[in-house]
Amino acid sequence: MTRISRSTAVTCAALLSTALALATATPPAIAAAATTSPVIAPASASAEANAGTDADTVAPAALTWGACPTPTPNANGVPFPRDPREQCTSLQVPRDYRHPAQGTITLEISRIRTADPAHRRGDLFVVPGGPGGSGLDYPGQMATELPSAVLGAYDLIGFDERGVGHSTPVSCDLPAADRAAELNYPFPAPDGSITANLAFAHTVADDCAAAGGPYLADISTANSARDLDRIRAALGDRKISYLGNSYGTYLGQVYASLFPTHADHVVLDSVVAPGGIREGISLFSQGAAQTFPALAAYLAARDATLHLGATPDAVRATYFRLTAELDKSPLTLSDGLVLDGNALRALTYSSLTNPSFYPLAAHAWQVAATRPTAVPGSRSSRPSQSSQADQADLSSLSSESGQSSQSGPGLPLVIPDNFIAAQDAVICGDSVWPSDPSYYAARTATDRKRYPLTNGMSGNVWPCAFWHYRPTAPPVRPNPDGPRDVLMLQNLNDPDTAYAGARQTLHAFGHRAAMVTIDASGHGVDFSDPRVTGPLTAFLLTDRLPG
Repeated sequence: MTRISRSTAVTCAALLSTALALATATPPAIAAAATTSPVIAPASASAEANAGTDADTVAPAALTWGACPTPTPNANGVPFPRDPREQCTSLQVPRDYRHPAQGTITLEISRIRTADPAHRRGDLFVVPGGPGGSGLDYPGQMATELPSAVLGAYDLIGFDERGVGHSTPVSCDLPAADRAAELNYPFPAPDGSITANLAFAHTVADDCAAAGGPYLADISTANSARDLDRIRAALGDRKISYLGNSYGTYLGQVYASLFPTHADHVVLDSVVAPGGIREGISLFSQGAAQTFPALAAYLAARDATLHLGATPDAVRATYFRLTAELDKSPLTLSDGLVLDGNALRALTYSSLTNPSFYPLAAHAWQVAATRPTAVPGSRSSRPSQSSQADQADLSSLSSESGQSSQSGPGLPLVIPDNFIAAQDAVICGDSVWPSDPSYYAARTATDRKRYPLTNGMSGNVWPCAFWHYRPTAPPVRPNPDGPRDVLMLQNLNDPDTAYAGARQTLHAFGHRAAMVTIDASGHGVDFSDPRVTGPLTAFLLTDRLPG
């Protein structure tokens, strides 16, 4: 990403791929995960009759706005800051739109009303990346970033998607060791073996099935889009406008495709490839290869102090040398955290999502290069005083690299259970993943050769290969039949939502979409950039898309 205020922890980058924090600071506070099955309200006869997928056939619910519940931590264990103007309400929706007799779940919804109601144009839904991240407080985040003209024209609406936060949350009840941020990247072993990845994927799938039960089968992007339309109807809107970031762009694609007549303006920031997150994951390595030169140039320009290479090519060679050395001889830090080759790969990849994280990558590389706290194979030796100082530097970089004091550390040690449970439920519920291990072994080997920076990560196995609940429908792809109402905003170099995937989505939407491409590196466009502000404001206020 290019913007400091929207961290990797709340976009697809961190939602799918957060890195091991190389700090000795206490891990951020994490809300206790529910270990019981979610409470599903029984369906009444009238609900059974009216619970179709068309929200306009259902009597609008009466929404009562009031105080909001406790904020939900994001992937980094820290929630979005709460805007004091924010109000919240809840809405019952079918758990399963195909079988409404199975009962209902509760969605938690938020809003921040425009300060200029005389010029209000409507409701603008704002949806963060993920899947798995809470969107309830996202209106407050976007109120600090969107142009004032847009804020004057729209009420901002947020919500926790089904399974997330306060919207009938799902749980996998995973131990902290299985929620280590580094493991959210399926990097293979140094020799390319995926044996450990397969075992881990099996474990997560089994634990999620045991804790989450059949509710996991009802969590998907298509159902979240249907939920979104129920919220639209409950608000009394004939049409809504929508702005989604990262995974939120796929939810926007699905909504605009399932309900083309209910979408007024659809803005997609950092666009997922058609077909959903599985397709996006397959492009991670390509996106990293395209974005790495920006980090390499940053490090090369500071070689006089960093000593990591005087040219981008030299920096690239240093990266491969350091990861190879750590593969053979991992570095144990002062509190027992281990920096191995995959941990450095994970941290480096995550740093590519935001240039403000480059200093963290630089310091981690320096630790790997100088090995000031090296105690290979041991967790008991005491570090020297100088190594403790180095650790403090890492801690401060983790908390200051692009984060405000309210946002907390940007790169987590442990990801909240609800985040992982909802993330995997959506990814696995949207797409069928092959279960044959040889499929992933071959993909990993191919990806490893083509994109050595990520060592085969994009082709590797996810828990979806062994998920207990298979998708009930194919992924929703962009529907080109509809009004011209989609504005896509895309950085040219993006590790999480690669430019190639955005181009595929643009082509799939046909005449409906236009794309503004920004020559920048990172995940998430900068809404203060005139190249973004101009077309965004023109679209939301005058319906005008770029030619």
